[in-house]
Amino acid sequence: MFLLEDLFDTKDIDQDGKKFDNVSRIQAVSQTYNLELTLDVNTEVYPMKVNDRFSLAIASTLRKDGAPDDGSYDQSGFESHADDFEYVMYGKVFRHHQKHGDPDMSIFVSFGGLLMHLRGDEGHLKSLDLDNRIYLLMRKN
Repeated sequence: MFLLEDLFDTKDIDQDGKKFDNVSRIQAVSQTYNLELTLDVNTEVYPMKVNDRFSLAIASTLRKDGAPDDGSYDQSGFESHADDFEYVMYGKVFRHHQKHGDPDMSIFVSFGGLLMHLRGDEGHLKSLDLDNRIYLLMRKN
C-alpha cells in the first residue's frame, strides 16, 4: 500500500538555527533501511523533540483500497490512511539526485513550502518518481 514505510529516530532539530517561529527542521535516521531524513515540520500543530521515534509512511493515495485520489480532502467520512496517523502532508517530488556509480540517491519533496530531503539506497527510494504527488504520514511511537 505504501511507497515507503519505516521507523525513524529524531537525531537533531534546527541544527542550523531556527528560521521560522512555527517550523522546525528535523534530522532523523530510519531503523530498517538506514535512510537519512531532513524534514520541515509545523511544530505548532505537531511538536517534535530530539530522540522522538516516529513511523513515517509515504503513499500516492490516502484511500485504503489503493485507488487513486485527486489530492483534495475527502469529507465523505470513508476510512483513509490519514485516520491511522497524527500528521499528514501532501506534496510533490521536485528533484532526484544521484552521483554516477553511487548506490545512494536523494529525493527532494515540497509540501507547500515545507521541504523534505530523503537520502538512502536507490532500491528503497526508486518508487518516488520525479513530479509524483505524494502523501507523507507520521505518528509517534
